[in-house]
Amino acid sequence: MDENQGYVIRQSVLFDNGRGIALGEHPREGFVTWQFTEEQGRRDYYWGHYYDDGAAAEKDYTDRAADYQRRFRVREVKRPIAQQMREEAEQAGERPATPKREAPERGDR
Repeated sequence: MDENQGYVIRQSVLFDNGRGIALGEHPREGFVTWQFTEEQGRRDYYWGHYYDDGAAAEKDYTDRAADYQRRFRVREVKRPIAQQMREEAEQAGERPATPKREAPERGDR
């Protein structure tokens, strides 16, 4: 789970120019949306908008991402579904599921 300045990153969108928007939550401080730059898997967060209300922060996150995408004509970088599922499981505090193998039936011998 990604974290910045004590805020857990709940959602983020990365664009094909290496920039993106993130939504973070802090247990005591509330919510934030940031713009970020990603290089070699490392993110640098800046231009934070801070909120007490989660719904207002989510709206700002959606609006900022749509505005950035429109203004700079960039596309969202889609992550593989397996990576998305791992991230969702981590956010929910679960261990990622591993597929179980079923033993073949032995039948009569």
